[in-house]
Amino acid sequence: MKAILLVGWLTLILSWPGSAETASPKMENAWQSWPQVGKATLTWGWWTIYRSELRAPDGEYQPQQPHALVITYARDISDKRLMEATDDQWQHLGFSASQRAVWLETISPAWGDIKENDRLAFVRTRTGGTFYYQRADQNWQLTLNLTDTALADAFLAIWLSENTDYPDHRKALLGDPS
Repeated sequence: MKAILLVGWLTLILSWPGSAETASPKMENAWQSWPQVGKATLTWGWWTIYRSELRAPDGEYQPQQPHALVITYARDISDKRLMEATDDQWQHLGFSASQRAVWLETISPAWGDIKENDRLAFVRTRTGGTFYYQRADQNWQLTLNLTDTALADAFLAIWLSENTDYPDHRKALLGDPS
């Protein structure tokens, strides 16, 4: 009986996101079944740019706990334009030009040119985060693991920081109905 309980506890501990350096494929994809915290749509004029959702293991966003941001693009966007937009948002948030340049170089392999209905996910773990990319008719592919927690937080700050350029989007992602 003690052995069964011990195995049960070890399984629970090892299956917690971010608890192991290398995760099994089953654990790696756990974020896909996490409940939604909130969702938002980014529009520019009458064009929808993307739909996004925030997920967490218990459906509650906690900055220092694992969570996932999933973005479904509603239009084609070049890799160059997406990197420029990321840089613009980091500049808005006050990150230095030298820091932004290092981070942009680091995340550059995470995606390429975006096509309509492609999806990008960033899963924040306790030790950094992981980018996943899904073409409209394919399975999710892991594209980049980050061990830099400052970069992971800076990427998510684009949407989740109190200083975001899109405060209504942030509220909706966090599940704030107002």
